[in-house]
Amino acid sequence: PKPLLLASFPCSPKTMAAPASPVFDGDVVPRIVAVIPARGGSVSVPRKNIKILQGRPLIDWVIQAAEYSGIFDEVWVSTDDDEIHMIAKKCGAKVHRRSPHTATNTASTESALVDFVKAHPNYDVLCLVQATSPLITPLDFQKGWDAMRRAKADSLVTCVRAHRFLWSVDKRSGVARAVNYDPAKRPRRQDWDGELIENGAFYFTTKEVMEREECRLGGRVALHEMEEHTFAELDSPTDWQIVANMAMIHGFWPPGSVKPEGTDESPGSAEVTILADSKLGLAAAAGLGMGVGLGVAGVAALLAAAAAGLLRSKAAA
Repeated sequence: PKPLLLASFPCSPKTMAAPASPVFDGDVVPRIVAVIPARGGSVSVPRKNIKILQGRPLIDWVIQAAEYSGIFDEVWVSTDDDEIHMIAKKCGAKVHRRSPHTATNTASTESALVDFVKAHPNYDVLCLVQATSPLITPLDFQKGWDAMRRAKADSLVTCVRAHRFLWSVDKRSGVARAVNYDPAKRPRRQDWDGELIENGAFYFTTKEVMEREECRLGGRVALHEMEEHTFAELDSPTDWQIVANMAMIHGFWPPGSVKPEGTDESPGSAEVTILADSKLGLAAAAGLGMGVGLGVAGVAALLAAAAAGLLRSKAAA
């Protein structure tokens, strides 16, 4: 399919519409580096970035997905915390000790990115990966990079498609109005493409844009559409229970990983060991196991497993 390409993104006054990114000129393979910001403080869920999710620290889910995608030259965790530092290294990532001012409750993610690239300037494309998106798979990274490459874009955003009717309320009058549809002509789901909503899973940014904008998005922006379940958030204990159940079905389980007992077999790691030592091959097999070609019976089984998991979680609460 043709990659989605948005208009130039106004991240700052410096942004201008630009031609195809020079990263894709010639035959040189760009150096792609992933960075996962993971500060020690967390208000909603204490120690969230290393809290155990289905037997694994939260950051391990995105580290393994990035490593097994086969597209990154390096995978880094940027942290101010000693325990996160130690766990990230055990998970296989490199570690950048970020400046304290980039790890406060009010600091932006962009400040952490700028801090990182100043210390590690050897990259052509930077990939910001959110630790709070444990349902990313290796195939997502592969498809996202392919979309950006084919569009010759400067940056890429990940989104999910949602069929939701949006409303706003005037603060003065209290009058509500529909934002994205006409109530007199309410569309049926099958007749409407829905809305693309940013899910914050990961972003690709060329070095040129990062240096010019100091922003994750800029210039020509491509878009990778992800599955709707990846819109899940981890901002409360309830969110954690829901995502934990979804991770058993939709999360990436590296070859040889041991899942908690008493859980259903996850299609995420099905038969991945059949492909030798190639990380790219392993990721491709894992992607195929995560729903491609499952058919009606397979999809029904996944939905049944998900429903059972959510019911167990509710009963235990």
